[in-house]
Amino acid sequence: MPHPVYLVRHGQSQWNVRRLTQGQTPHPPLTDLGRSQSAAAAELIAEDLKDLGLAADRLVSSDLTRAAETAAVIGRRLQLTPESDPRLREQHLGDLEGRTYEETWAAAETFDWSDPTQPIAGGESLMDVYDRMGAVLGDLDRGSVSVLVSHGDAIRSAVAYLQGMKPHEAPWVHVPNGAVARIDDDLTWLGQ
Repeated sequence: MPHPVYLVRHGQSQWNVRRLTQGQTPHPPLTDLGRSQSAAAAELIAEDLKDLGLAADRLVSSDLTRAAETAAVIGRRLQLTPESDPRLREQHLGDLEGRTYEETWAAAETFDWSDPTQPIAGGESLMDVYDRMGAVLGDLDRGSVSVLVSHGDAIRSAVAYLQGMKPHEAPWVHVPNGAVARIDDDLTWLGQ
């Protein structure tokens, strides 16, 4: 049986609080709440692994600040040094990045969301994110336990990939800051 993979969304960032679209903006750091969410995610993983009689072997993170800071907190708890992989980044949202949520939603009304190959605002398409998340998952050694720290849209794409669906065909999955999913034979959201 393959070992589990844990998918973790970064903790709350300063741009989450300011309601600014982040995408691949590299620098927004975690808030105090974001650091607490990261510590809670680490504890959920540690307890789950203890129940399974396993230990985490590898911790890989998006290189964006909010994910890297989350991975550092998780790494201290799991006694792992985080590795960086830019394929775990959030969807690149082009010129929507840095806009308020309200501005982003208004601009988004002009996009054709039915076409998953359409790049968004000069950034990436949904299929671009799906393909790179699929590549990360395909590269994992399922004979060991991996923890991946990423972002909301990227995690939704990974979940669709693991469920054998295209991202635009999969049901919407709510992925709050600090959320942890365990993937083995099933998808289990820890602590929810």
